[in-house]
Amino acid sequence: MIVKDSEKTSDISKGLVLLMATVCGFTVANVYLNQTLLVSMSATFHISAASIGIIATLAQIGYALGNLLLVPLGDIFERKKLILFLLFAICIVLALNALSINKTWMMVTSLALGIVTVVPQIIVPLAANIASDHNRGKVLGNVAIGLVCGILGARLVSGFIDVHFGWRMVYWTSAVATLFMIFLVYVYFPRSKGGNATSYKHLLMSLGPLFIKERALQKACVSQGMMFASFSAFWTTLVFLLHTHPYSYGSDMVGVIGLVGIAGAFATPIIGRLIDTKGEKFASLLCMSISLLAFIGLIRGGYWLPGLILGALLITVGTQANQVACQFTIFQLGEEKRSRLNGLYMVSTFLGGSLGSYVGLLAWTKWQWNGVCAIAILMIAISCCSLIPMNILRKMIGNLMNKKGSNM
Repeated sequence: MIVKDSEKTSDISKGLVLLMATVCGFTVANVYLNQTLLVSMSATFHISAASIGIIATLAQIGYALGNLLLVPLGDIFERKKLILFLLFAICIVLALNALSINKTWMMVTSLALGIVTVVPQIIVPLAANIASDHNRGKVLGNVAIGLVCGILGARLVSGFIDVHFGWRMVYWTSAVATLFMIFLVYVYFPRSKGGNATSYKHLLMSLGPLFIKERALQKACVSQGMMFASFSAFWTTLVFLLHTHPYSYGSDMVGVIGLVGIAGAFATPIIGRLIDTKGEKFASLLCMSISLLAFIGLIRGGYWLPGLILGALLITVGTQANQVACQFTIFQLGEEKRSRLNGLYMVSTFLGGSLGSYVGLLAWTKWQWNGVCAIAILMIAISCCSLIPMNILRKMIGNLMNKKGSNM
């Protein structure tokens, strides 16, 4: 069956939504496998924990590049073939990760893995196109469950495998799982072809003007970019917190805490329904408030295991639900350009994620856990500013500058 972008179906089956969520989860997990393995990798390559953190950053930079260079292809190429091609590429790069012999090799393969692991961001616009208008928020929320489970489940599985079989086996296991995903996609995914008959060069050249033109896209990029930065700062440094006093746990404990975060994934369909009824701005404000309160509580509660677990849950709910709200917003800008809109949006999201990983590690090195929480709170505050209309924001900045000038 070929589902064209210009067509509207009455609904999308629950089985297909479940499969899309599953494939999204298994593929996006590859970007996060290394976060739980950083300590083990640093021991293998005989380098410091702070130095090995660049691997987590490069994986997210690669994911941002993949969203910029590969995701827009969904507007001109048949998406099922594109997804299958990328899944095969993921298998190859995962094997290269497992065979890494030094930090440089691991840096290159982590960057490459991030680039090709953009399958979820091709699936999400496909799901949005197939879903009916009144049901789109709910469908996007359900697909997002897979994304959250993949992001956090990666930490659970990779931590367990790392402790018992070593970090290289994590990548071999993921390669085998990806082969199974290839079979499922080939058999059950519908075919869907974009409506833009243009060259790849013109497609990429259209991205800049598209970003400049769409204010809603710009605001969504800032909103989720900063929210995801705070999310990445938390999860990247969590493994170091759990290795220190008062915890002294192993890598597998990060995965256990990730399980609680997975429970929070099931809040995304609720946010999807809330979007369909109350609107995306209300949903975004609610999500930001949840994450902000979580980090404020973690300044002290992070050294108490129940408090840390609760914080992980709330941060996951806030960040991932805000992603659904932002994607709902940009998908209203036109179905013929949804892959490009989503690509640009996810570029900013994962650039924010890479920034969060990098700055989070710096904050940990200089100020430990309190520094991580402080920088995350600042990032969420910037995200909140994206909800303020531009004319009001300019007026606020102008008043602030005038007040500073008068005090001088």
